[in-house]
Amino acid sequence: MNQQPFILDFDKNAHAVIEPDHDQESFHFHSRLLYAFAPKEEIDLFLDKHLHRTIGMFDSVSFTPKIYEVEINGKFFTLCQAPLGAPAATQLLDWLISYGVKDVLAVGIAGALIDLPENAMLLPTRAIRDEGTSFHYMEPGQFVDLNYQFIKKVEEQLDKLDLKYDEITTWTTDGFFRETPKKVAQFRQLGASVVEMECAGMAACAYFRKINFAQLLFTADSLADTENYDVRDWGSESHSTSLDIGSQVLIQM
Repeated sequence: MNQQPFILDFDKNAHAVIEPDHDQESFHFHSRLLYAFAPKEEIDLFLDKHLHRTIGMFDSVSFTPKIYEVEINGKFFTLCQAPLGAPAATQLLDWLISYGVKDVLAVGIAGALIDLPENAMLLPTRAIRDEGTSFHYMEPGQFVDLNYQFIKKVEEQLDKLDLKYDEITTWTTDGFFRETPKKVAQFRQLGASVVEMECAGMAACAYFRKINFAQLLFTADSLADTENYDVRDWGSESHSTSLDIGSQVLIQM
């Protein structure tokens, strides 16, 4: 009898009992999505600055975000607040994809594993799969590589905006309170500069659904010195910045 963990038994069947569009809503979202790991208050402030309208809502037991159409300089994109953690964030992303989303730029914060200032902008090219969601969307493995062609398109726009950023590897975990010194050292040795909770799952979903995905991460707290954890200001300054930068990148792509 096979004793390996069930999570390693990837099912290649593209069809599930419950498909993302099973609710058969009449929504059709713009192909470009700004997927924002930001407080609702920051999203509301962003929306106050731009023409927008509500074009949908995702209904779940504990999280019911509105989906917005935003217009900037005559160009349109979809905006949706993203929930914390790979299972919830990927479920909602998969649903958004089923209603027309094809080019996804996620924005959010991450904990620094190396000596990085707070609010530094980073662009992951690879995510360490220390979570469970990605294993439902692709074969087991330690990493998922993000779509480099799409990353290059994002970088072109960041360069046009004259913004500083670094390409990095990120560690995606399901266990916020299990980021132990051993694990920090292990994944830092594998090249991880930051830790967050969603990138690997979302990237695997995008790969499975054959759509484009990239993420901009901004440094928040610091685990660089595991003996002296520094909460800093949780990267709070980056929330509004990430929405502004992400929207500018999307409308120019």
